[in-house]
Amino acid sequence: MSEATLVQTPVQRALALQTAHGAALEEGEGERIAYEIIDAAAAAGKTVEEYVVEYAKGLDVSAPREGMKSAFWSYGIPHPDLPVDKVLSSQFLAAVWTDMENDNEPDSARYLEGTPGGQVLDRLHLWNPDVYKVLGLNEQQGNALARQAWSAVSENYAKATDGEAIVFGGELVPWSVAYETEMPQLRRGTGPENIHFMYDLPEELLKGLPPESRQLLSDGSVRSHVHFKAPDPDNPPTQKYWEAGYLDLEHLRSLPTPEAQRAAILEACERVALVDAQQAEADRQAEADADLSTEQEVSGPAVEEQQRTQTATASVSTHGVFLPGVTVNASVEPRQPQHAAKDAATAVSTHGVYLPGVKVEAKNVVAPSAGNAATTPAQAPPTPEKSTDAGLGM
Repeated sequence: MSEATLVQTPVQRALALQTAHGAALEEGEGERIAYEIIDAAAAAGKTVEEYVVEYAKGLDVSAPREGMKSAFWSYGIPHPDLPVDKVLSSQFLAAVWTDMENDNEPDSARYLEGTPGGQVLDRLHLWNPDVYKVLGLNEQQGNALARQAWSAVSENYAKATDGEAIVFGGELVPWSVAYETEMPQLRRGTGPENIHFMYDLPEELLKGLPPESRQLLSDGSVRSHVHFKAPDPDNPPTQKYWEAGYLDLEHLRSLPTPEAQRAAILEACERVALVDAQQAEADRQAEADADLSTEQEVSGPAVEEQQRTQTATASVSTHGVFLPGVTVNASVEPRQPQHAAKDAATAVSTHGVYLPGVKVEAKNVVAPSAGNAATTPAQAPPTPEKSTDAGLGM
């Protein structure tokens, strides 16, 4: 049997995709793409950075039909065929999963890089030094531009998700696009109850916790809110969700009862839900201001009414929205949330079905310093595949 006819496992297929995607660009291709971007930016009267981000925001990442499953990803998993400092990017696992889902039921699933807009942005190869150096950017600046562009596309992709969100990631880290950009949109859109994680939390995170707390922390609706990386007091984070979503596991383990631990977990979720509410109100206000500016109409009473109501959402407790019927009070045992995890005895991990025999825990990643936190490429694919079209429509 030839190698071409061998049946590949999902992991092998994903690794093959990653290898192909990492092929070097043809000679001169990066330069051609870069000059096309430069010319388009000049024609628009914008800097390269302004043009690329604005261009990314306008790309089509809408869902072809309502209720589709949408894959999201962050970082990757170790693989024996890769160097110890390299991982199999979850991007390609999401791609293989999407193909498998659509083979079973056509047009039932999608992933970002497979959308029309994702494919176009991928062909710009913004992470590639052959491109960003010709744009006049160093590595840090090139990564920052790529991250901004992909973050813009990711946000719109999450906004366009109205069905199940399937997350290829284990522990979410607060500086990642997945946590900072996609999760807030998913919580406000399709809802926490529709966010599901393909991989279990790493066992070392749950070590020493009682079954009740392990079960709650493993619930997708909770995982979409919290993270476990403490902010650096000497380098305060710029990301708005970092402090709100931080759950101190050492402190959690020190609490005397499962009820007290449960309350602490839900309090962290509520802090995040409050930031969600504040952000939703800020977005609503920005849209209202934009409408007023467009119409060139300024109504005194209307503006005053907007100012009176601007903080209304932020002043209201949000746990009734996040977990209806749950009272967050450490001295009283909270009631079971509507979308709590299944009983531990009956819960089934999906990774054993999708990736049999593979222990898929998110790679432990090091927090960026304040100087490079905004430029760490959490959404970065490996060196992209060969392309002959920059996708600028010119």
